[in-house]
Amino acid sequence: LLPLLLLCGSAAAGPTFLVAVPCDIRPGANVTVGVALLPDSPAQVTVRGEVIRNNETILSREMVFEKDSFGTLVLPVLPLNSASGNYELLVEGHADGQRIFSNRTSLMYVSKSISVFIQTDKSMYKPGQDVLFRIVTVYPDLKPYKVPLNIYIRDPRKKLIQQWLMEEGDLGVVSKKFQLSANPPLGDWSIEVEMNGQVHYQRFKVMEYVLPKFDVMITTPLYYSLRDEDVSGVVTAKYTYGKPVKGTVTLTCLPVSYWTNQRNITTTMEINGSVNVTCNKLMLQNLNAELFWHQDGSDYTDPIEMIAVVTESLTGISQNSSTIIFPKQSDYFIEFLDYSRVIKPSLNFIATLKVSRSDSNQLTAEERQNLVTVTAKQSDLLFHHSSLSHLENEATEERNLTVHVLNFTVPENGIIDMEFPILSDTKTLRVQAEFLSSRTDIGVYDVFNSPSQTYLQIKTKMQDIKAGKPFELSIASNKPVREFHYLVLSKEQIVAFGTKSAKTFTLTAENSWAPLASILVFYVDELGVVVNDVLTVPIQPVLDDKIKISWSKNKVKPSEKVSLKISTTEPGSVIGLAVVDKSTKLLGENSDITEDSVLHELNLYSTAQYFPLVRGSFSVFQKCNLWVSTDAILEEDKEHFLYGGMIPIEDGFGDDMTVSKNGPPDFSNVYVRTHFPETWLWIDTKTRSDTETTMEVIVPDTITSWVASAFVMSENSGLGVTTAPVELEAFQPFFVFLNLPYSIIRGEQFILEVNIFNYLKEEAEVTVILGMNDAFEIILTSNEINATENQQSVSVPSEDGRTVQFPIKPKQLGEIPIKVTAISSAASDAVIQKVLVKAEGLEQTYSQTVLLDLTGNKRQSVSKTLDFTFPSDVVHDSERVQVTAIGDLLGPSINGLSSLIRMPYGCGEQNMINFAPNVYVLQYLTETRQLREDIRSKAISFMRKG
Repeated sequence: LLPLLLLCGSAAAGPTFLVAVPCDIRPGANVTVGVALLPDSPAQVTVRGEVIRNNETILSREMVFEKDSFGTLVLPVLPLNSASGNYELLVEGHADGQRIFSNRTSLMYVSKSISVFIQTDKSMYKPGQDVLFRIVTVYPDLKPYKVPLNIYIRDPRKKLIQQWLMEEGDLGVVSKKFQLSANPPLGDWSIEVEMNGQVHYQRFKVMEYVLPKFDVMITTPLYYSLRDEDVSGVVTAKYTYGKPVKGTVTLTCLPVSYWTNQRNITTTMEINGSVNVTCNKLMLQNLNAELFWHQDGSDYTDPIEMIAVVTESLTGISQNSSTIIFPKQSDYFIEFLDYSRVIKPSLNFIATLKVSRSDSNQLTAEERQNLVTVTAKQSDLLFHHSSLSHLENEATEERNLTVHVLNFTVPENGIIDMEFPILSDTKTLRVQAEFLSSRTDIGVYDVFNSPSQTYLQIKTKMQDIKAGKPFELSIASNKPVREFHYLVLSKEQIVAFGTKSAKTFTLTAENSWAPLASILVFYVDELGVVVNDVLTVPIQPVLDDKIKISWSKNKVKPSEKVSLKISTTEPGSVIGLAVVDKSTKLLGENSDITEDSVLHELNLYSTAQYFPLVRGSFSVFQKCNLWVSTDAILEEDKEHFLYGGMIPIEDGFGDDMTVSKNGPPDFSNVYVRTHFPETWLWIDTKTRSDTETTMEVIVPDTITSWVASAFVMSENSGLGVTTAPVELEAFQPFFVFLNLPYSIIRGEQFILEVNIFNYLKEEAEVTVILGMNDAFEIILTSNEINATENQQSVSVPSEDGRTVQFPIKPKQLGEIPIKVTAISSAASDAVIQKVLVKAEGLEQTYSQTVLLDLTGNKRQSVSKTLDFTFPSDVVHDSERVQVTAIGDLLGPSINGLSSLIRMPYGCGEQNMINFAPNVYVLQYLTETRQLREDIRSKAISFMRKG
């Protein structure tokens, strides 16, 4: 903080001004200066602000402020293409031809100015599939940012596979599709979006996989009691269409310890959708007794990990889930969620308590009849060493102590807001809270520094504050307050300001305040001392109110018609819809645009700064990341050094089948299910004059649940997302499922497993028929004269499934279709699914390299022919060719060039070994037009420091 320069013609009776401005400067954002002219200032003051970079003024504005007023001076927006550098802010005030004040401070350049969301339809793809993705660019207030984008697709070896240059979207939304080849490199691919010299990434996997059909969850309490012998939980296994999985569950219990490899307990039991599981804590302790040499007590205090592996009985396929349970001394948990870290004498101590059960269950009505007892002990000594465990005894023995005992009833949510008065001479405070067998305590040992002994406190009773909704705030002071000023800051920017005289007032949050808003209140008392306080509250942005989606039905049959209704709040909005198979979610979460991802992105705009205690009025401004200049008395922290610098975060339709009353149904024309997409709908649309869109679609043939999510982008309201995905269950009570691997080998015998599921009310006698095909041959396994190689019969109980097997041998390469029909007297089903057949033998690779010279200014075409000769013993139809083109003489090595940029250190030749590559890498990347701003900044920074 630079020293303040005051230039006045005559001595003023009191302080005249206070200027506050955020310490950061960000491209695309205004620089907003808060200006308070105090009662003793001149009648009018012209305040001028300038942003200076490298000794050149790049932004400036001036404005006239009246005496005894508070307002803001908003400088122009820093252009989005502004580079990093040494930025300074100069603020000056003039009145009657005299300079009243002048001050200059450094501003920290923060590059993050725009948010980029890269959405993919899935997290994992098979070779040959389409990768569907959208790119959404928004300002920090979630309004659309319209800019041309460069988009690159790179494989796991960082080779450029496809690119789109200078792509412009609609309201900041760009939607693209990229098809993978039949034999792409497996592993982590990336989508790179280049914008304003910055690159944003999103990874996706390309793997050979089979979609999982059921999910496993293990539900346990977060804590276990040391008095309990067993730790209990529930294992649940369900298919994606909601029905229970039958099979076995293997439960493994083991201690979580850093000391050594621990022994575990494993048990196996049957499961039909769900089963209760227990882990015997005493048995686990005895099993590892000789390993617990570091523990001096008999109580088992290590966390316990429970791993559940569910194996489906029909197919033998397994899925797993795990959880960790932590030890807890009591059956109940009581904690201070928030409390005042500094004592303000004569005002109230404010805290929030939470009471809960250790097993995560809700408190019962009987339990809530017990009171929470809070014991507060205040002392006028600077530090008191007595123990809270002997609080009541010490209260009668020690001098200078004041004890308050308060009782609170427990509400249903278990959260208690408490406050009690602090005495005028209190220097230390200790608070203990008890509920049944649980206890917690805190201590506050610091008093807020105020030369005039004047204190201010701001608070709110509202816990869930949502943008667009008013919320009430109140202030308290130990002395009369004529009026006070307030600033609202979010993402290190001033977003609102004002002046109030009432002790209770309301504010209405806006989307720009999310996810956290700091509300700073201040005034200057009659002694010229700045009195202030700050309250930070979470703000929930309005995202879900902008778009809502709903199905016309919750449950449908495959190939049935269904309507999807999308409602928005603003005409002319861009809608991005995604509907995917729930099974894809089990592979890993995709990069969907959700409320959580939006809030996470907004949090990245805040620079990290840790203030454990705010003991003075100057620290209050610092906590809000504000630089402040004033001729009033601004109390600094005298006991602990607070860092002045900020620490940034690096940067067809089928009708319902009816049963005839005159006899069994006719299954000669059984509907064949053939359409099994992993992504059903990926639609980009724009509303016109209306705000509702209804689309009628045909449900695919997969027996599963379809998960729909959507976002909307509008000119005025900005980005909105659905609160939670909306599911549509596609199900029929009798169906066939083929348990196919990702691929099989030509000429090798393969056991085709056909699973028949019967959710009808009665047992079904089923005939299963495998369709004949030239792509494979069926191996006859029975020696009976009347045996039919492609037909089997099986009895399937109600609410159960059975498996039949057909040994086959594939004869053709590529994807071959397999048709299976299951017929019973009550229902039937037929499917055609494809399986990939790969060539036999071992793959061998040969390569040739050719240089195509395109130097010169003229556009030209160069062609060369490469001849490949395959060996005589090559496997028939297994030949394939892959071509890779790299537009750089260095070839693939260019991808690692940036790793040569290093910090020079040492002296002489040791320094030059690391210094010289920085120069050559910069020259090469500049000449080849591949230099990115982050690489340039890093190299120049290293060379300067070296």
